[in-house]
Amino acid sequence: MQNTDLMTLERQHRIVELVNERGSLTVPELSETFAVSEATIRRDLVALAERRLIQRVHGGAMRLGKVATSESPIVQRQTEQAEEKARIGAAAAQLVHNAETLLLLGGSTGLAVARELAQHHDLTIVTDSLLVANELLGQGSHRVILVGGSIDPDEQAVRGTLSRLILQQIHVDKVIIGAKAISVARGISAETPEEAELFRACMACADQIIVVTDSSKFQKSALAKVIALQDIHILVTDHGLDAEDRRAIQELGVHLILV
Repeated sequence: MQNTDLMTLERQHRIVELVNERGSLTVPELSETFAVSEATIRRDLVALAERRLIQRVHGGAMRLGKVATSESPIVQRQTEQAEEKARIGAAAAQLVHNAETLLLLGGSTGLAVARELAQHHDLTIVTDSLLVANELLGQGSHRVILVGGSIDPDEQAVRGTLSRLILQQIHVDKVIIGAKAISVARGISAETPEEAELFRACMACADQIIVVTDSSKFQKSALAKVIALQDIHILVTDHGLDAEDRRAIQELGVHLILV
């Protein structure tokens, strides 16, 4: 066997291992990990999918048998602003200390945070996300609590009255929550009143509120208001944030972290 063929097989074997460990990975993440082009990774994924070792999805790969489908919005969003989300996830993870209690809401950026918690230990992490819970269980060093309720197949997360009732009974050191719509004027907003109510319940049980979102979500608003910006403690986003928004957020007294 030629050396290049052996290298390809070794890389593909490791890709399968990583996808099985993490549940899902994007093409840019794999390209960076193995220091090869994205085109090479795509060829690898085609070959592995044909051998039924992984499941190809838009922009990446998933472990076979995972609940989420390639059409799920949560899976599709993992490929959007992937580099920014990875940096945001790493920065947010640095705000977490060993042995803390943490409420980590799902979403693509929340999943990016979860992936960066592998270096921590003795965390107690409450989450509404099946994908986040799966990622954390794979790390094997945390106590993971999944709130109950009905499963939203689009977000692969638990929703409903039961979730909110459970959240009312707990207290955590920090909550890390993503935002799909955020503006200085309207603060953080959600697509539905039910989602907004869940977010508020999460924030109410935490000593510190950390919001993680990429800059593409700014200057947007949705139907239901969640919280004013001045009522959060830390906002982690990327350098694509508009300069005027930066100044306005800092004037509100929010600790702004740009990555």
